Amino acid sequence: MWKQADAAKGAGRLEIILRGNLTPWWALGSLYTVVFLFQLGAPRIFTDSPTMGFHIVMAIAFVLLCAWNLFHTPDQGERFRALHVRVGWLAILTGFASVFSGFAYVLTGESTLPIDAQAFMMSIGTIQAVLQSLGLWYVRGRRWIKLHMAMMTYLFYTSGVLIAINWIPKMTTGRPLQGSWQTVWMFVSMLIGLVVANIAVKYNRKHMDFDSDKWARMALSEGGLTLRA
Repeated sequence: MWKQADAAKGAGRLEIILRGNLTPWWALGSLYTVVFLFQLGAPRIFTDSPTMGFHIVMAIAFVLLCAWNLFHTPDQGERFRALHVRVGWLAILTGFASVFSGFAYVLTGESTLPIDAQAFMMSIGTIQAVLQSLGLWYVRGRRWIKLHMAMMTYLFYTSGVLIAINWIPKMTTGRPLQGSWQTVWMFVSMLIGLVVANIAVKYNRKHMDFDSDKWARMALSEGGLTLRA
């Protein structure tokens, strides 16, 4: 049941769903990353190796789940709090699946990317695994909500948006930059991703409600997921 307060205000389901943490960087980052994944990634599901096909499916799911959880957070009410937990677990699972399948694609020699590009992708994958682990530990082990939010925000903008930014040359011209220019662009895209992530973290710290009563009721028990009343 939707909350009576929302019903009294005449808010429909769509209006409630759209009432989230909307920012220009979230909207543009999410939209461009999804376009990138479906334009350059999705066709490779059927034309590349099974490893890459699985990696792309997991990456698409991971980005969509992360984008949802940044838009809807537990401070927005009981319904979104419960959904945030479940979506978060799915994001963790698909995230690790995308990381390990990406590692397998590179380490088994299936990738035809230049060595520096492979090293860049492996580095981003490692950062993704670390951020996911820290974000999970902060919310489950320590209940440090602000740090959890920061890790998951960095996760989305570095492991999702940053990768999409790195492919802007191919998205716009149909081919990647050549030689050292591609290496330079990889570092530039990394800086852009980190700057946007920092802006997002600072904004969220200022505008989100981190009242422990609203977040602490979201609990992960040792045996599984529970919601405290």
